Amino acid sequence: MKKITFIIGLTLLATNIFGQNTSTEYGLKAGINYSKYTPNIEIKGIDIVDFNGKFGFYLGGFVNFGFSDIIKLQPELIFAIQGTNTSQEIEIRFSPHQEPVFGELKTRITESTISIPIMLQIYPTKNFYIEIGPQLGYIVSTKEKVTDNPFPEFESPFGASEDCPNCDKFDLGASLGIGYNFTRLIGINARYYAGLIERNKTIKSSVINLGINYKL
Repeated sequence: MKKITFIIGLTLLATNIFGQNTSTEYGLKAGINYSKYTPNIEIKGIDIVDFNGKFGFYLGGFVNFGFSDIIKLQPELIFAIQGTNTSQEIEIRFSPHQEPVFGELKTRITESTISIPIMLQIYPTKNFYIEIGPQLGYIVSTKEKVTDNPFPEFESPFGASEDCPNCDKFDLGASLGIGYNFTRLIGINARYYAGLIERNKTIKSSVINLGINYKL
């Protein structure tokens, strides 16, 4: 939380210092993401659920406030499909008198998320920039689907696809990225997001974004 407060403070300071001569531009952005949960779930130091990355996408819009040629502020509204892949070892006893049989159950968790990043951009050169800022998120839905069941005859206990109505909806973190504008209208951007609060008392989000910006 201290990190978020510091980033917001920098943003407000930049706004106060450079807000006298502000230029405003609007734009759209879209791209792919690679996301996962962290950390793995452990019991007594042993991983019982491993979280692995999954690919998704994002799209949205932004407003860019230029306080000078060096300092800009960019609030965004983004819709993203992200989440994680999971794997865990499960144990089945086909009868009370038989030895247990082990297998690896794999699932895919998909989140539909609305995010509001507020990025402070610093331009060391005319076209290249570094950005940092807080990001708020609201998770519209969370769905888990079994992708590999080692015991298909026991499909029912695991479920084929399930919603998670009781999962935490609010997310908060920080983003750090770089970008390059090829022209006044078109640019590329790479960004890493790290969740700073635990969701469902166990996990945090980790997302890498890569995409294209287009100014209207």
